[in-house]
Amino acid sequence: MRLNLWEPAPHFSLDIPEPGTYALFTEHHPDEFAAVLCRDSAPIAPVLTHAYKPDHAHDEEVASVGIALEGDLDVERVNTWLSRLLREQGPDIFRMKGILSIKDMPERFVFQGVHMLFDGRPDRPWGTEPRRNALIFIGRNLDRAALTEDFRACLV
Repeated sequence: MRLNLWEPAPHFSLDIPEPGTYALFTEHHPDEFAAVLCRDSAPIAPVLTHAYKPDHAHDEEVASVGIALEGDLDVERVNTWLSRLLREQGPDIFRMKGILSIKDMPERFVFQGVHMLFDGRPDRPWGTEPRRNALIFIGRNLDRAALTEDFRACLV
């Protein structure tokens, strides 16, 4: 079962069939999504808690850059831009993904990449959905203004 924690007032109840010792494991700390254990609608304190923290430090140079622009892209310009970007900055681009609106293509074009590896393909048709472009880059030494300006130059 998958929980939707982003809708208004998320609430999930789990009926425990019999008394016993149970464990709750979460990917993030329960405080991050206001998880509370209750019995008969009254909060109860856990007998034991433990936070597992990874033994690593975050690199402050790592950041993300998101670009969202309406309009169609010239396929040759966007191919040239992505090829150059991956050649020149591929080692610093840890992850990228997006949805592109290519001129004269009735489908959305979805892509993802890791460093200099790139994979993309047509997706479902745009239909009545507004055509738009949404990309995200995660990496080191990313220049938000340059990425946005260079991508904007690919628009028709």
